[in-house]
Parts: sequence; C-alpha cells; structure tokens
Amino acid sequence: MQEYIDAYMRMQGRIHIFLSRVPVVGEPLARALSWFMAIFPWLGGVRRTNSIAETKQHLVDSGEQMGFPFQFSEIEGNEFILELPHCPYGFTSDEHQRACDTAMDMDRILLRRCGAELTITETIPEGHGRCQMRIRQG
Repeated sequence: MQEYIDAYMRMQGRIHIFLSRVPVVGEPLARALSWFMAIFPWLGGVRRTNSIAETKQHLVDSGEQMGFPFQFSEIEGNEFILELPHCPYGFTSDEHQRACDTAMDMDRILLRRCGAELTITETIPEGHGRCQMRIRQG
C-alpha cells in the first residue's frame, strides 16, 4: 500500500511542477488542484479541532496512515513545529519552489479547517535539508 501512496504523491508533485512552468495560467491551475484535493479529506472527516493538542494528534494519525516520516516538536503555547526529512512530492531543487508552494495550499486549507494556521519556514527546494512548518492554533 505504501508504494501506491508514494507513487501518488510523486505524481501529484510532477503535476505541480508541470503546471508551475506554464505561463500565466499554470500557477492558478496548480492552486486550484490543491484546493480541489483538499475537499476529499474534508468529506472524510477533517473537522475543526478544539485544541492544538487535538490538531497535532490529527496530524500524527494522518502521518501514520500515509507513511510520512513526520517529526514533531513539543507543543509550546498554541503551536508546534512539524518537520519532514524528505519531500513526499519529490521536490528537491530550487526550480521546484513554486510547485512546492502550490502543492502546500492543500495542507494550508486542511489545517485552516481544523482552526489552525500553517506557516512554512524551511523547504528542501530552498536548499534546506528538510521541510519545516509551524502549526499555530487559535
């Protein structure tokens, strides 16, 4: 099953890379794809959470289901840090920065539905050794 999830994520990455290179309409189309993809988990139960701890647990569960190697910091106040040692979409170089940003719109939307905000602080396409995101609730 994991091989299918990994292949699907890489396919999504290739679609975002392709669309991000299309002048004028590519970026809006890539963002629309992310917004559309965010609808499906919403139908499957993504909902408003009551606390940052509940949001974190939701991400822990999702990461385990998808086989993503999420690494979490402790909760401090109303936020925590989520890190990934590699990109599930396969984004690796600086030419993938726009594709990364458009693909991450799905995660931004899903977390907004939980009542949280996702801020991307480091990405592999920017030259960092990992992707790092700050999740803040409230």
